[in-house]
Amino acid sequence: MRKIAVLLLAAAGVSLSGAASAADLGTAPIYRKAPPVQVFSWTGGYIGGYVGGAFSAKDAVSGVPVDGTGLPVFAGPAASYKYDSGFIGGYTDGYNWQVSPNWVIGYEGETGYIGLKGSAAFAGSPTTLGTARTDGLYSVWSARLGYAFDRSLLYVKGGAALAQFNVGVTDGAVGTHTDTIHRRYALGYAVGGGWEYALDNKWSVKAEYLYLGFDKDITTTGNRNGAQVWTTTSLPGVHTVKAGVNYKFDVLGYFLGAVR
Repeated sequence: MRKIAVLLLAAAGVSLSGAASAADLGTAPIYRKAPPVQVFSWTGGYIGGYVGGAFSAKDAVSGVPVDGTGLPVFAGPAASYKYDSGFIGGYTDGYNWQVSPNWVIGYEGETGYIGLKGSAAFAGSPTTLGTARTDGLYSVWSARLGYAFDRSLLYVKGGAALAQFNVGVTDGAVGTHTDTIHRRYALGYAVGGGWEYALDNKWSVKAEYLYLGFDKDITTTGNRNGAQVWTTTSLPGVHTVKAGVNYKFDVLGYFLGAVR
């Protein structure tokens, strides 16, 4: 009987030991893989808006009207004047491609309103005014190159610019009536840079300087007391500064998802 009791106790001990081991295995910690850390990317299309100001880089110059023989119709120097500082505002659209952790290339277009004007009287004919103004839409098409560090992007941009100008000479006085004002498109260049900061994965804000190179001569024709005359106006370049906001969307991602 003693031997049977010893064997029963030994069997019970083995069972308890196995149960304890199983319990220990059941409480072992479960390790899960940490979720991937999301890295911000500038890649994607965007649209946005901006407001700012514009002012001339130097004086505009209206030449003294000349007749068909090339002689000035009155004596004295050309009329020089600056544009009054004006307002700009409009919308932008473009696409960024982050080609490395730090470098971003892209395209950007902007179309908006620009309002600048200036005029001055001629010393040789005080009632005659030389004038130049742009008061309407302008557009810029440019390439961008940027250096990104996390959500900040420093960039430079350059391309082409187009605006419409009213230029010429006018005089409403009897005996010196003159009108050579005409509307002309001016194609120039644009160069500048700025800083953009991403508030989140969609929205960003920016500050930008852009020079609009409309430096060129425009010749218009009209009449002075019924006789045909010509005037040449030298336009200055335009400095612009603006602040804006952009909304980013991944056009390429949408397209790839749609074709899968």
